[in-house]
Amino acid sequence: MNIFKVGITGASGLIGKKLCAHFVSKGFGVSCLTRNAKNLEKDEKIKIFETDLSSPNLEIIKKFTSDLDILFHLASELKVESKMISTNYLGTKLIVNEIINKKTTIIYMSSIGVFDFSSNKVITESSNKKQSNQYEKTKFQCEQYLFKLQREGRIKFIILRPSIILDYDMKSKIIDKLISLSKNRIKINVPRAIISNFVLAENVITALIKLSQNKKAIGQSFNISSDIPLSDFLKLIRKILEKKWYLPISMNNFLSLIKLKSYLTKMRNLKPVVSFFSNTCSISNQKIESYFDTKINSDYLKFLTIYIQQKK
Repeated sequence: MNIFKVGITGASGLIGKKLCAHFVSKGFGVSCLTRNAKNLEKDEKIKIFETDLSSPNLEIIKKFTSDLDILFHLASELKVESKMISTNYLGTKLIVNEIINKKTTIIYMSSIGVFDFSSNKVITESSNKKQSNQYEKTKFQCEQYLFKLQREGRIKFIILRPSIILDYDMKSKIIDKLISLSKNRIKINVPRAIISNFVLAENVITALIKLSQNKKAIGQSFNISSDIPLSDFLKLIRKILEKKWYLPISMNNFLSLIKLKSYLTKMRNLKPVVSFFSNTCSISNQKIESYFDTKINSDYLKFLTIYIQQKK
């Protein structure tokens, strides 16, 4: 009997671990690529391949990619900028080159950050693209390579671009900072127009699974987000914390304090922080929802309640 074979890179990450568990539970053949096998629980149903995409072992890549039906490529370098090109772009090219002209469909997890948030009010799959940092640039380079190979008829792919992913088990500096502000009784008067582009990990995992089952999605790219006004998100935090009083501060004064702190502490890159607190772009789910015939919804009250309880 032929067993459907699934490959997952970045298998020790939050999304990768949950994808592994799903496909193992369905009886699929699962192969995982990770830079550190010690970060994966041993399971006789999972084949584990260990190599670091910043300096990969080609023979291991060949063995990992052989005879896969679906390949979820989730691995990427988020923190060390000097490794981003070698890991995110060159490492991806190496993997992709091994499945050229084969039956394998690669599902590539890119980033919503490939788009130009300064020139678009609503981000759709056809919006202008412009990247603000090295990480996003490497993601865009990978997308360009996949589209090039598709035009040449040499590969089958699906691209998913999530916004900022949140999960109970994931450390989130921005969420921790927002909670800390409320714990310290600071209430930022955020204009209603400021949007937080968040999405829960469970929505991303569901999307990856559903896309892998939809042949019409092959050759397509999809955005996914569950936007919420930042003012509403902060209200949820305050509701959970139940503080009796808060010190109000205007958004302009708050941003001025951030810039002052940046100057005094010699913070190198203030742009992501300022961008987060001034973003007015929303992300359209119209395309991905039309393929799923369902809405992308996130229960942020439930998420924040559990997240805050776990931090105590």
